[in-house]
Amino acid sequence: MASYTYRPSRRYRYRGRNPHRDKIIGLAIGAVLVAAVAHKPPAVPRGVHEMRAGIGAAPAGSDLSTPSGWAVALLAAEGDPRTSCNFNAVTAWERAEGGGFGNQASFNPLNVNPGAGWPGSPAAGAWAFPDAQTGLRYTVATLNNGDYGGILAALRAGNNAQAVCDAIKASPWAASHYYGTLTASC
Repeated sequence: MASYTYRPSRRYRYRGRNPHRDKIIGLAIGAVLVAAVAHKPPAVPRGVHEMRAGIGAAPAGSDLSTPSGWAVALLAAEGDPRTSCNFNAVTAWERAEGGGFGNQASFNPLNVNPGAGWPGSPAAGAWAFPDAQTGLRYTVATLNNGDYGGILAALRAGNNAQAVCDAIKASPWAASHYYGTLTASC
């Protein structure tokens, strides 16, 4: 019996390097990068006092009246992956804070503290916002004020609920640091 060796058609064979083609591709990529950098809009800080339209807005159809709906809206407004890890971490955080749902800290599930010029009113141990959309917007602004980079990085990774909880405990969010008991899993 004769042996047969498969040989792909010319279309699928490796053609080797082509310095001319590589140079053209390199120039094209370089041109795209230069154009992207040249047209990059200036960075605008995303802090509490630099609120911009659209930042922290809940997506249409969001249910901000429940802990799970608020967690999904926070992840969407922040632009973080909506993974089970992130969802579980944010809902554990809401439970640990105890705000926002049926208590004095209206529309403030993570019990953000007031800043100068904030809308709403003081409540026992937290801040009450006039509506859920405002509470969400100011929560996102607080997360982006420069003090919570570890939390944001863990949420952006989206793959480890306990890493998010550890970042929250290590942050200045709560003076108690949740006594080291904030936990969540994927």
